[in-house]
Amino acid sequence: MKKTHISVLALSVLSLSASGQVLSPTGSGSIVPSSKNTASGSNDTTITRTQQNSASPHGEELPLIDPTQKTVTFQGRTYSLMDNNLGGQFEAYLASTEFATQAAIEYRETIQQILEHLSPTNEEGQNLKAAYELLEKASDYPGDGNICESLGNSIYSALLTKQGIGSKKEAIERLNKERDRIIYNMGIMESKLEFQTPQPTGGNGGKNGKNGRQQNNSRVTSTEYLMMQKRLVEIEAIKKKYEGEGAISLTQSKIQYQAMMVQLFMQRRFEHVVISSRFYNLIFKDGDQKMRLKKGSDTEKFFSEGIGVNPTVSGLDAAANEAIRKTRTLIDAFRNNLAQDRLHAASERLVEAYAIGEFLPVVQTVPIDSKARIQQYVQDGNDLIEALSAKELARATELNESLKSQATDYNSSKANSYISAHKRGSDSYVRDAKFALLNKETDKFKVAMENAIKMWPGNPAIGDLNSALDKQIAGMTEDQDLAANAIKDFDNLLAAKSYRAMLEEPRKSTFVVVLGKMNDEARMKQLEEIGTSIEEIEKALETAKQLEAAGQPHAAWEAVYKAQVKYFDDPKIANTKARLAGEVATFTNALTRAKNLEEKNIAQTGSALSWYLEAKRIYPNSKFANEGIQRLLDLEFGEGAADVSKEATQDGAVNAEIVE
Repeated sequence: MKKTHISVLALSVLSLSASGQVLSPTGSGSIVPSSKNTASGSNDTTITRTQQNSASPHGEELPLIDPTQKTVTFQGRTYSLMDNNLGGQFEAYLASTEFATQAAIEYRETIQQILEHLSPTNEEGQNLKAAYELLEKASDYPGDGNICESLGNSIYSALLTKQGIGSKKEAIERLNKERDRIIYNMGIMESKLEFQTPQPTGGNGGKNGKNGRQQNNSRVTSTEYLMMQKRLVEIEAIKKKYEGEGAISLTQSKIQYQAMMVQLFMQRRFEHVVISSRFYNLIFKDGDQKMRLKKGSDTEKFFSEGIGVNPTVSGLDAAANEAIRKTRTLIDAFRNNLAQDRLHAASERLVEAYAIGEFLPVVQTVPIDSKARIQQYVQDGNDLIEALSAKELARATELNESLKSQATDYNSSKANSYISAHKRGSDSYVRDAKFALLNKETDKFKVAMENAIKMWPGNPAIGDLNSALDKQIAGMTEDQDLAANAIKDFDNLLAAKSYRAMLEEPRKSTFVVVLGKMNDEARMKQLEEIGTSIEEIEKALETAKQLEAAGQPHAAWEAVYKAQVKYFDDPKIANTKARLAGEVATFTNALTRAKNLEEKNIAQTGSALSWYLEAKRIYPNSKFANEGIQRLLDLEFGEGAADVSKEATQDGAVNAEIVE
């Protein structure tokens, strides 16, 4: 800040605020000092100030605000605290440590020194110059926002105006001295001037002489005297002009300075308001403290409605001091509540103090540890509101418990009630959805699930039910795929006559389950028949194995042969038959030749019988040989073959005993 220059920006703002103010001592809106027309009538001087239609910056001020959505009472008025922007600034304040820096400490000390220099109770007297010089030092602090520089510019502008008015007073004094000198000289000239008197003629000379003297007495013949008269008129006109300009300049200077004071007040720079008011009293010593504010503006209403009196500089100073006092009271209450872990009340008091006196040292010097506790509490409170709004009840429960542990005065009843009601409601709807699902009421199930999600989107019961449904759907899909694959496998094996593969585990169990679920009776019957056949084949193979182990390969072959004829396409029994046939080739050859001779178009009974007997000789207990002999005897002898049949039957019984 340069002392010899006025900030262009500050002057532009202040001149804007002054343009709407009009000096109207006569109520007419203008000043018209004038002189009478004494000489030529052309030397009259009129000074006119026409009112300009310009908006005052004091018609749209913002009220003091606070993010808690409550109210703050100040200067007899209650203000609504509904600004989220200030809420963000308050959170930034809680997290900031810049107010504890060395630069911030020096800045606060400088402001205090300025106040002491301007204090009326200062024992050494008020020191305007020292206080003014400290404004430059204070403006170097970034947190000041160049407020002190702007204030210094306003002070400098006011001092220049005062200096200009002083010069005009000196000029008026010089004009008064010149006027007195001219009047004195004119008096001397009047006493010394000679008037021309014409000589009387004729009889009426005496009368004419008298009239002539009277006529010449009204006319001054000295040119110098006339010029003195004209100068007197000019002096009076110049004096009127200087007097009018001085009055206007003084009033305009006050308006500009008061505009700065009001702006500082509405910005809550209350220490700067006190400083500016003390400078005002030192600069303008005429006792005029009236605030020239736009009628009906927020600023004017703040004083007239809140305090009940017309605004004055002293009133503004008192309001600023009251704001400082109230802020200190709120901070004191904050500290007491914080010491007792009453964080809810402490946070409210700190918010109120910040809303009123954001820039006051008592607010800016709150320790970071104390602010950190409030920041955590406020953050958890904001998160709780967001969680409840989003119905994140699990998170809301955690935050609610956290707030209760932090603050002894935290009232959790509303949050508890909200959380419990929505949890129970959601669980109830989930239960309704399960009943609807059991009753296969799809529409009711959908409605119940929608309501459950609306009440509590994160309900674990909803997730469990969805998981169960997903598993069931996945199982159904898997079953469908399994069934399709099983049917395909069944048909392929059946076509390939791979009967034994169809009965292998776990394929057989899969076929049974799938065919049972599908209620496929045809395939199920086929599977049962295949199972019975394989069981019969295995039984024959087991009998043959036992007979072979007992040294009766012929009997084993006969056991296998009968099953193989029925199940000729079974590879296992075919292989066993072929193996045994190699061991009893003579026996099987005799049976084969006997069978062929028996089945010729013209049966050769004798030859066939002889081969059956040969087979019986080789294996006396041959069932096949006995049956062939019996058939031939019945064919040839009829009734006479009964004994042979009986014998064959007995042989079969013996064979059966061996098998068993």
